[in-house]
Amino acid sequence: MKLPSSRLLAAASLILVACTARAATRPRIGGSLRIAMQARVSSLDPRSEDNGADRGAWTNLQALLFDRLAVLDAKDQPQPALAVSWEHDPRFVKWLFKFRPGVKWHDGSAFNSSDVVTALDGAVANLRMRLDGDALEITSPDPAPDLLVRLATEREFVIRRPQSDAPGQSPIGTGPFRLVEFQPDRHALFQANEDYWAGRPCVDRIEIDMGRPSKDQLLDLEVDRVDIVQLDPSEARRAQQDRRKIWTSSPVELLTLAFRSENPRTQDPRLREAIARSIDRAAIQKVLLQNYGETVGGLFPQWLSGYSFLFPVAADLERARQLKAQVGTPPTLRLGYDPSDFLARQVAERVAVNARDAGLILQVAPLPDPQTGGANASPEIEILRRRIDGPSLRAAARGFNRWLPFLEGPLDQPEAIFAAEKRLVESFTVVPIACVPEIIGLGPRVKNWNATRWGDWRLDTVWLEAEKP
Repeated sequence: MKLPSSRLLAAASLILVACTARAATRPRIGGSLRIAMQARVSSLDPRSEDNGADRGAWTNLQALLFDRLAVLDAKDQPQPALAVSWEHDPRFVKWLFKFRPGVKWHDGSAFNSSDVVTALDGAVANLRMRLDGDALEITSPDPAPDLLVRLATEREFVIRRPQSDAPGQSPIGTGPFRLVEFQPDRHALFQANEDYWAGRPCVDRIEIDMGRPSKDQLLDLEVDRVDIVQLDPSEARRAQQDRRKIWTSSPVELLTLAFRSENPRTQDPRLREAIARSIDRAAIQKVLLQNYGETVGGLFPQWLSGYSFLFPVAADLERARQLKAQVGTPPTLRLGYDPSDFLARQVAERVAVNARDAGLILQVAPLPDPQTGGANASPEIEILRRRIDGPSLRAAARGFNRWLPFLEGPLDQPEAIFAAEKRLVESFTVVPIACVPEIIGLGPRVKNWNATRWGDWRLDTVWLEAEKP
């Protein structure tokens, strides 16, 4: 494929160099990086079912094993990864990618361009791929100027399926770590890839314990049982008061009230709106979220969309009471939350208090294990936390659309996304409450923490200071 001179050609140099050149000070090689997280990851397969609220942890674990064609730098600009260079036609319809030589899969076999076609076939929607010699041509039916961002941030990891059909087998990758052990929803152990094309990671191993409540994680950090933890706002504030090192992303997780639209008890839009109008988002953000994040009336935070301020967020008890009076005698509704999520429980209880001020009764109860069922297995309303894809509005909209279809047609213009978002919000089937950041507590041994503002951890650049004798 011959393309005009206006093509974009990425630099052919490595995006990551050996560990000795990646840290601000001389790094130490070796050691085990110990991580605790509240999230539960049931599969490391990028093509498996979306992990919802745990999507950030899911993607960060996958990034240890798998590479992408491109990555984003600190300024959100695409840089080479498995693809060493690329070019496109003036309409951004045809792209040609050339690949890095010398890359190996974790089983020791050589990586080649045909592997990319197999890996991405069916994963990259609406795109056609074909080999052009040693290069890969990708054709889009519509202009795709954000293709590089998409390949660098969404689910398009380059993977290879294992030949064995044994259950529990994870795909094979070319990433900075190899998988040693994986217990779904509980534990994972990764070993440094000595043959990694971008240079061996600094740490020897990464050990991850999943499903740990935020309060327990903070205790683990205080007694030096772990090096990295995921914290809820209340524990984060406590850790800051104890002068511990805290890192926060941009607000990357949506906290929302979701009605089961198929339930006959929530069919009246006036009832849904009355509950939505009663919510005191400002109090939730100040008291429960400890001023982390931001209140929202739409799906996306201000840093991502630029128009979040157009959605009202203030409570309107007078309007809520008027709507309740129109409904007559409203039913008592059940409000469920994930029992492992203390923040969701707090928000559910506060929403119930707000609703009571409007004359509405919500019964708050934890959701039972879906395998065992229970009386509250199908509540009319749920508190949900949903990870927001970044760093672009298009990526975020595509991610939400997989969870909650609200868009029709192409995602070319923010105006179209806003219009679809507005229609969804005004239906009051989903009521956004706040967007919260990912909050990470770091132990004193952790050096060169270099996460992105949208929550990619990039653990291959981290190193550990030697323990004092």
